[in-house]
Amino acid sequence: MNITPQFSLNYKGKPFGLPSVTVTNTGYGREYRLPDGLCIELHIEEYKEYNAAEWSLWFENKSENESGLISDICDCDALWCFAPDGKKTAVTLYETTGNTSYESYLYEDQTATEFSVHERSLPLNLRREYRPWGGRSCSGQMPFFELRAKDRGLIAAVGWSGQWRASFVREDGDVIRIKTGLEYTSFKLRPGERVRTSSILLLEYEGSRVDGSNAFRRLIKKRSPYKPEELPFALEGMGMNTEKHLFHIENFKKHGVKAGYYWIDAGWYGKGGEPGASDWYKQVGNWQVRPDEHPDGLLDVVAAARDAGMKFLLWMEPERVYPGTDLAIAHPEWLYPLDGFYLLLRLDFDEVREYLFDMICGFIDRLDIKCFRMDFNMEPLQSWRITDEMYRGGMNEIKYVMNLYKLWDDLRAKYPRLIIDNCASGGRRIDIESLKRTVPVWKTDAYCEPTRDPDVVQTQIFGFNRFVPYSGGVCKKPGDTYATRSAYAPAYVGSWWWTDRPTPTEEQFDHMAKMCGEYRTLQPYFSCDFYPLENPGWSPDHGGWAAYRYDRPDLCDGIVMAFRRSGSNCETSRYKLVNLEPEKTYSVTDIDTKEEKRYKGKDLINDGLTVTISERYQSKIFIYKAI
Repeated sequence: MNITPQFSLNYKGKPFGLPSVTVTNTGYGREYRLPDGLCIELHIEEYKEYNAAEWSLWFENKSENESGLISDICDCDALWCFAPDGKKTAVTLYETTGNTSYESYLYEDQTATEFSVHERSLPLNLRREYRPWGGRSCSGQMPFFELRAKDRGLIAAVGWSGQWRASFVREDGDVIRIKTGLEYTSFKLRPGERVRTSSILLLEYEGSRVDGSNAFRRLIKKRSPYKPEELPFALEGMGMNTEKHLFHIENFKKHGVKAGYYWIDAGWYGKGGEPGASDWYKQVGNWQVRPDEHPDGLLDVVAAARDAGMKFLLWMEPERVYPGTDLAIAHPEWLYPLDGFYLLLRLDFDEVREYLFDMICGFIDRLDIKCFRMDFNMEPLQSWRITDEMYRGGMNEIKYVMNLYKLWDDLRAKYPRLIIDNCASGGRRIDIESLKRTVPVWKTDAYCEPTRDPDVVQTQIFGFNRFVPYSGGVCKKPGDTYATRSAYAPAYVGSWWWTDRPTPTEEQFDHMAKMCGEYRTLQPYFSCDFYPLENPGWSPDHGGWAAYRYDRPDLCDGIVMAFRRSGSNCETSRYKLVNLEPEKTYSVTDIDTKEEKRYKGKDLINDGLTVTISERYQSKIFIYKAI
C-alpha cells in the first residue's frame, strides 16, 4: 500500500511537530516522546496479503505534572496518491447511510434508505465531511468509505464506537487527503494517565469495486474472533412468562423446528408490573429475573431449550437506566444527568465497568448463556459533552468507549466462546472496533415491524454487505418463503412466534421446520464473497427482480439467490457469474426442484445463468459447485 500511516494534532495550541520530539521505532510501530513527558504511541498493523494497514494512537503522560492541551486529534491525516499523473482523472467517493430515525421505520420508503450507497464526485479542493448522529458510530452514517479512480480504489473505515468524524479533499490533482478521528478533543492528561482514540483501516485495491469490497470482507473476517459456524441461528421468544416459553419450546421440538439458540429478548427482568414486555423500557436498571413471571428464574426455560437442542441467548441493556429503578436509587453517583426519560450509566468510571462485568457474568454463569445480546437505546453524546470538565473536552467519551471495549474484551477473555451480539437500537454501533469484538445480529430495528416488506430487507443487503461479512437477518412472517429467504444472513433469527401471536397452524410449523433445514444448509455461504447481481432498489409498485450471489473461491462453489417481486412482469432473468474458473465444469442445482444442470465456467461467466420464476412474489436459490 502506498499510504504512510500519519496523524496530526495540536499540542499547547500549536501543530504537533518533530523538532522537539524523540521518535523511536518499536515493535508496535513508533513512539513520539516530548521533553515534558507526553508520549504518543502510533500502533500500526499491516495486512500485506490484503494490501491494507490499520493504525491507532495512544497518549500517555509519563510526568508528574499535567500535560499541555492536546486538541484537534486526527488519528489519520494521510495522503492517497491515486495515479502518477491523475490531474484529469475523475475521483468518486462512495458513502453509505447508517441506521435512520426511529420514525422512519413506520414507512417502507424511508426504511429502504438504510445502508444505501451514495456516489459523490470529488473535484479539486472540495471537502466532503461526515459524522454520525448522537454518539453512536453507525447512527445516520456508516463509518465505511470508498474512493475510486479509474480501476483503482481505496476503502477507508473508522474504528470508534462513539462520535467520529471523517473528511476527504482532493489536493494537487492526484492526491486525496483523508482525515479521521474523534469529532471533538481538547484535553490535558493527568499524571500517569493513558488513553486511546480512534483507529483507521485503509485497504487499497485494483480491479472492480466488487473485488475491493470482497477483499475488505475477507479482512474483516480475519480480524473477527468468531468463525462462521459459530454465529447464532435462533428462534426468538419475547414478552412471555415461563409457561408460554415452555409451551413454545415444546411445540418447536414436537414439530421438528430446529435451531441452534433459543432467544429471549426484552421483558424478562424487573420487579413485577405490567405483564409481558409492555413496560420493558421502564425496568432497565432492575436487573433481576422477574419473579412473578419466571418463578424458577428462567432455569427451567434454559433446561427446556437445552433438551430441545438449543443454546441460550439473552438480551440486556446495561448502559441505560430508568429513573426509580434499583440501580438508579442505589448509585445515583454512577449516572449522567437525566436525558429525556432515561439516565445514562457512567461507563467511563472503572468501578461501573467492574460492576457491569460482575453482573453480566452472574447471569452468564447462572443461565449458561452462550450468546449475550447487548442493546443500547439512547444517544450518549449530549451526556458526555455537557459533563466534560474544564480542559477535559472529549475525555468522558474517550473513557466511556475505552471501557466499553474493555468490558467486551474481558467477557470474551473469561468466556472464549461467548458470542456478543452488538445491538444499539438496531445496528447503531457498527464499526471496525466493534466488529473485532461483536456481531451485529439485529442490524436494524426495521426488523421490529412484523409486517416489514421483504423487498426493503433485500435492498438493505446490497449496501450493508459491501463491508460487513458477519451480521444477522430476522423474519417475522410464518409460512412466507419469500420473506424468510429475503432475510437470510450469516446469523439468522426465526421470529415467527413470539409474545401474544397466535399458535401457528400445522402447515406453518411444517414450513418453519423446512426453512430451518434449508437455512442450515445455506448458512456457510452467507459470510463469503458477495456479488450484487441485480439491485432495483425499493419502490411502492414492487417492480423488478433482486439477485445476489455468495461465492467460496477456495471451495469453488457458491449460491445464487433471485427474487421476483410482486409487481414484476418479467419471468426470466440472466446473471453473469464472474470470477469462476473458465475451464471447469460446474453443476448448478435448483434447491426447490432438485433439478441439476451442468455448465462450463466460461459459459456462466460470459453468457450467464438463466433464471426463470413463473409466479410473482417468488424466489429461487441455486447451489453451484465445480466438479
